[in-house]
Amino acid sequence: MGIKRRIKKIKRALATAVVLLALGVAAGYWMSGYAKRGLPVTAVESGNLQDRPAHSGMMDMEQEGGEGESAAGAMDEHDGAMNMDMPANADGADGAQWVWPAGVPEAGETGKLRVTITGKDGKPDAGLQINHEKKLHLIVVSEGLSTFMHMHPVETAEQGVFDASVTFPAAGRYELIADFKTPDGSQQWQSTWVQTGGASGKRQAEPALAADQQLTRAADGMAVSLAFDKAPKAGESAALTFSFADQATGSPVRDLQPYLGAAGHVVILDAEAKHYLHVHAMDDPGGPTAMFHTTFPSSGLYKIWGQFQRKGRIVTVPFVVKVG
Repeated sequence: MGIKRRIKKIKRALATAVVLLALGVAAGYWMSGYAKRGLPVTAVESGNLQDRPAHSGMMDMEQEGGEGESAAGAMDEHDGAMNMDMPANADGADGAQWVWPAGVPEAGETGKLRVTITGKDGKPDAGLQINHEKKLHLIVVSEGLSTFMHMHPVETAEQGVFDASVTFPAAGRYELIADFKTPDGSQQWQSTWVQTGGASGKRQAEPALAADQQLTRAADGMAVSLAFDKAPKAGESAALTFSFADQATGSPVRDLQPYLGAAGHVVILDAEAKHYLHVHAMDDPGGPTAMFHTTFPSSGLYKIWGQFQRKGRIVTVPFVVKVG
């Protein structure tokens, strides 16, 4: 009888082990289902740099901040107003809300744009820092990068909320980039795309982007040249030097004036307007040169806009370069 009781105990133990094993397999399958759906699971890391929206992100420390359907977010139309909201990044970056109270203006007409920079709580960020004399820089570019505008929306009575008057020169798609510094001092940007029409309803064809064969342009009575310390390559630090000479005499220009607290500003976008860089001159010599440093994130064509001030006028000089 003792042997029979021991055999029964062994059978019960084996049955219990089988049940526990089955439960363990089921639990593992259930947890893997959570992982596949992207839900939080212990020891599963969520997100990386490649997962961030292509049109929004935090700036590199070297690349200080600063031309629309939303790159990420929802579009809502109500009473003629168009709202395009981009949520904050997964890493806690500020978000941006884009509102056209009277709708997106047609080409040639001026429309009011309201930009709200939102904190992690989704409310207007009242602690934005002044960055090169402004809290918000608004860059506007056409899809083919032939149009460029660098604007400074005015903050309303509510901190973190800004208004700007925007005039699109031609029908087509435009990217709007909000460039700002958060309360903790980090440089960030958010962007959106907008489609505008015109009297004809036809979009204006833009010239295909091509690398400039000569990096010298005439601008406001000056010959402005761009040179690199070496052939620009993706992922490598590059030094950009702008040189200024009188167009008539060739004499070096030495009377450049500070623009927004710097000797010059450079805005850079790749051909698809996915990579945005905004850098400032290393020093303030007043000419005849101005040097900038940046790192191109990928190979391909990039358009570079150098902005300088002379005799009270803002001079914008564009170049297109190929990065290896």
